[in-house]
Amino acid sequence: MKLFLCEKPSQAREIAPHVGAVKRGDGCITGNDAVVTWAIGHLVELAKPEHYEPALKSWDINLLPVLPQAWELIPKDKTKDQYRTVVKLLKQADEVVIATDADREGEVIARELMQMANYSGKVSRLWLSAFDDASILKALGKLLPGGRTLPMYFSGMGRSRADWLAGMNLTMALTKAFGAGGKEGTLHCGRVQTPVLALIVRRERAIASFRPVTHYQLSSVFDLAGQAVSMSWIPADSFLDKEGLATDRAMVEAVASKVSGKAGRIESVETKEERELAPLPYSLGSLQREASARFGMKAQAVLDAAQALYEKHKATTYPRTDCEYLPSSMVAEAGSVFDAIRLGNPELNESITLARQALSRGFSGRAFNDGKITAHHAIIPTQHPGVDRSSMTKEERTIYDMVCRRYLAQFLGSYQFLKTIILVVCEGERFKSTGKTPIVMGWRALEPERVAKSGTGEVEDEGESTSLPAVAQGETALNLKCELATRKTSPPKRYTEGTLLAAMESIDKEIEDPRWKAVMKSKEKAGIGTDATRSAIIEGLFRRDYITARKKDLLPTEKAVALIGLIEEVAPEIADPVLTAQWEDQLSQIEKGDIELMQFENGLGQWLEQVIDGIRGHAGRRKPAAAAIVRNMPDQGSSEEVPCPACGKPMRRIKGSKGHFWGCSAYREGCKSTLPDHDGKPGLPKAVLDAKDNPGPHYPCPTCQKPLRRVNGPKGPFWGCTGYPDCKHTQPDDAGKPGVRTSDVHGTTSRKDHPPASGPTAHSNVGEACPACNKGLLIGKTLQSSGKAFVGCNRFPECRYFAWPAK
Repeated sequence: MKLFLCEKPSQAREIAPHVGAVKRGDGCITGNDAVVTWAIGHLVELAKPEHYEPALKSWDINLLPVLPQAWELIPKDKTKDQYRTVVKLLKQADEVVIATDADREGEVIARELMQMANYSGKVSRLWLSAFDDASILKALGKLLPGGRTLPMYFSGMGRSRADWLAGMNLTMALTKAFGAGGKEGTLHCGRVQTPVLALIVRRERAIASFRPVTHYQLSSVFDLAGQAVSMSWIPADSFLDKEGLATDRAMVEAVASKVSGKAGRIESVETKEERELAPLPYSLGSLQREASARFGMKAQAVLDAAQALYEKHKATTYPRTDCEYLPSSMVAEAGSVFDAIRLGNPELNESITLARQALSRGFSGRAFNDGKITAHHAIIPTQHPGVDRSSMTKEERTIYDMVCRRYLAQFLGSYQFLKTIILVVCEGERFKSTGKTPIVMGWRALEPERVAKSGTGEVEDEGESTSLPAVAQGETALNLKCELATRKTSPPKRYTEGTLLAAMESIDKEIEDPRWKAVMKSKEKAGIGTDATRSAIIEGLFRRDYITARKKDLLPTEKAVALIGLIEEVAPEIADPVLTAQWEDQLSQIEKGDIELMQFENGLGQWLEQVIDGIRGHAGRRKPAAAAIVRNMPDQGSSEEVPCPACGKPMRRIKGSKGHFWGCSAYREGCKSTLPDHDGKPGLPKAVLDAKDNPGPHYPCPTCQKPLRRVNGPKGPFWGCTGYPDCKHTQPDDAGKPGVRTSDVHGTTSRKDHPPASGPTAHSNVGEACPACNKGLLIGKTLQSSGKAFVGCNRFPECRYFAWPAK
């Protein structure tokens, strides 16, 4: 029996008809001596530390690090049924075709199940780049031998184990040494997560410590051939400080006065034809960066949309790729791709016509390069003729449009333009203006706005797109305006998700040490994380409340600042992006077969022993505290200690399933007091808010003294304590006021309990404070025996004050 092992049910449903499997079974599809089954992501996971060291059920820094000699995989509880089905089928199979996602993670998902089933038969690999019918049939006709992709399994397993070793050991060590305990007191640490968080915190420090420098420019306009043209002043070196800024106001003002209204001459006019090549097709990283810059999309949202386009809509190819090139053989498929784009994106018909013309002329573009292909090619539209844009979400349509336009751009040729530079000399001072005049729009007709070539994730500045007048050297240039312009240097920009992804991908740009900067720059892939994992890392920082977003900007929270400050003091190498990039490089070498997995694990284990020894030595000497940087950050909430209204111990902000709230730090000691969160600060108790929203007399609960509130129940209104569920006291409603249950009065009064007939307290009003106990409130009641009205304390039976109603 030939078993096709897919990553998820949707993949199995797409592949099954093409191998003759049409009958649904228990966790599989069968037919034609083939069985198609599926995982649901990872069906097994690495065992927890206490599996190897039972004493670690209670974390103990003296038992760290945990370095498993034999790694154990444990089936996940939620998917145990499917796990049993897959293992059973693996034990019956003669041949296994791994049909999971064609990447490192997919390889691990399949082979860890084969390991659990002790499968040792023939292995083949289905390598799919798209889920349209043509792509599936093509891949089934070219199954790879299983050994071809085995190194990807070792690399993926190494990545998983490295994350476990660093994450588990360092989180336990830091938490036991410096954490407050409990879920909110855990100091999370990760192999990639921590260096990325350090980038954000350090950028915030740079912004907080930045001191702007005032400098001066000239706002100048000259008359060139009858056209007013803005020009930039080129100050002589004598005006500039070591940073290249003109900081002497008097000197610049003197130039302004000297030039204003004077006639100069055109020193030179230089015009040359230039061209911009079409940007390469998207990798996942470049797609995420550009979608962030142009549309403000989150990295994870881009990945989710691209994954849906690949699996659900069959509209684009495999998304988790780090490659921006295409195999040269795919030029032959371009016509079919154009047809699919035309059906799915008809507004691109004009560009498709131009692309077909280029193809008919014997097109060969730089994107089609066999030598640049990695495990996958770039993300492009598929040949699937049934793409339905109406069934896509807004985000999916946006990403699909971007991918289609970028693919077509490869065929439309370079953007060609005339670049003109005019230099003017006036009273010995030089002024410059640069302009662009388009000649052939080429690919720019599809993408007038695009991300800058630098890969920063910022939208390109088109400030030089203005056409300049036709002028000649030696012509007069009359100054129309020359005024002093005061400028200030700007602090570094906060990371956005797009610029953070760019920093993670090219970490050499974030390294200050010149030696390591050169080393990392020389490597082909000098990044931290991978295109497939970076968005998940950023989402993890959001989920654990280490970063927040203000519009596009990413800001560290107070606990992030404190954590990185602590790490830099006790174990700075944990936050070192160079070390993490080196690990990524070694994992890539494992995938290439250049080094052994065991060699990598041994090195990581030795490093952990040294780091945890250092943490152990610092334990107890300090507690993490938010750095002064927090005072300079945009307000994110209260940083002052807030006492618990019940016991006086500090309250702390907690992220719950329904959002943030404030809970007492003495929770484990029995205090369950909570407060709502209001813009990052503790709000008023709900009972107080209810009282504010309901002006008029308020009635204290006779049991706990918290306010009663009127509740509309299924059987009508009643009054309940705002201290619920701790206090479950209720009273019936009596014309909009708390009433008394019949059982509270009937049969409980004796002659001596009846209200006195005379005396200073013989008559009282409803709503007054009880004169007997000074705690309760007087409410209207009725004698059960006679039906006569009287008033009594709402703290009955603790307080038995009665009086006749005042007349």
